[in-house]
Amino acid sequence: MIEFRNPYYIIPPGSNKQILSHPKERNGVVELAVFQEHRYAFFYWLKWSIKHKTTNPPCLVTLDWHQDLCSPCSTEKKWLSQLDLSNDGEIALFSWSKLAGNNDGQILSAAYLNLIGNIYVYCRQGAFERDWQDEEFVDINGNIHYIKKFKTQSGLEQHLLATSETKVYFDIDLDFFTINNPYNGKGKSFTYMTRNEIVNLLSVKNPLIQWIFSRLSGFTIATEPEHCGGLLKSNRLLDIINRNYFKPDLFTQKCEWRHKT
Repeated sequence: MIEFRNPYYIIPPGSNKQILSHPKERNGVVELAVFQEHRYAFFYWLKWSIKHKTTNPPCLVTLDWHQDLCSPCSTEKKWLSQLDLSNDGEIALFSWSKLAGNNDGQILSAAYLNLIGNIYVYCRQGAFERDWQDEEFVDINGNIHYIKKFKTQSGLEQHLLATSETKVYFDIDLDFFTINNPYNGKGKSFTYMTRNEIVNLLSVKNPLIQWIFSRLSGFTIATEPEHCGGLLKSNRLLDIINRNYFKPDLFTQKCEWRHKT
């Protein structure tokens, strides 16, 4: 048993969080978290869902090169069921040391504890048509979480706009903006979406982003530099998001949504 100096204010290594005004609501606030290891999103989804004491958690909309849909095994389910959800230190340590180190287990581990609702994945991973089939996942309480995967922005947008979802966790892994990615087994060298393509995808005028922002309950960004072609490439991709959405920069005292300034 590890004795934490302050078990109620610990965050995963190398992560940071900022409280922002809500991008759409006049008086609301929302939290944004940035970290290198994508599995640390589990920590923040848990904190946000526990804080709001909801039995109907936000759905997850995630942009990622990978699907990250590895289901927890029986041992991992036991660990999850025994996790002290009130102890930040224990949750941070679990996120770091017990979630899969290749960062593919955070989504369904969160779903298992009913910390997120239905799951919508816009990704590039999937060699066979069966990889894109819809799935269902049953959580610790017997709730069904529906999983849908999308190859295109239009497919994701068309589907989401027709749903009755009311709350969303928006999640971006920066390696989504790579196309050929030798680290992920595709191509001999990294290639990327252009800056304009990324800006247009994430534009607040885009109906998809308008839908997400009007329901936003939390925003997570995984930088994963090794999957982006290095630290500098990862930082440049993060800066596109930063300049597109915020003024002044993220993690400055007066940071605000650019479209609200």
